[in-house]
Amino acid sequence: MKRKLICLFLMMALAVGMTSVFAFADDASTYSTGSVGITAKRISDTKAAASVAVTFTSTAKSYTVTITLQKKSGSSWVTATDVSGNTIKYVGSDKKTVLTYDEWNVKKGVVYRIKCVSIDRYDGVQFSSTDYSNPF
Repeated sequence: MKRKLICLFLMMALAVGMTSVFAFADDASTYSTGSVGITAKRISDTKAAASVAVTFTSTAKSYTVTITLQKKSGSSWVTATDVSGNTIKYVGSDKKTVLTYDEWNVKKGVVYRIKCVSIDRYDGVQFSSTDYSNPF
């Protein structure tokens, strides 16, 4: 009888504990970067453009979206420091969607991509998401 009571108590404790874990997961999932879409291309041999659309799962209290132009260097990707305006920051508040459009004067024959880092903040909670475009 004593074993049955202990087992019953442990089962109830486990069930209550799992319920609180799932409840917390539901609360946390209401805030975050929902999606990031990047469209990047060369307009000409020496001109590139990128559009970025960041959608948060809820209205962000504040956000920072950083767009960085990267170039291929051997087998790695590095910030294109030889291109003016290689990093652009969009900072704001109380938005659910951030849309950007940027252009760069690039070097002919160099392969580039866009790196997008999105940081969205809510009441005491911060989320970060990093995404990349296809090379162009």
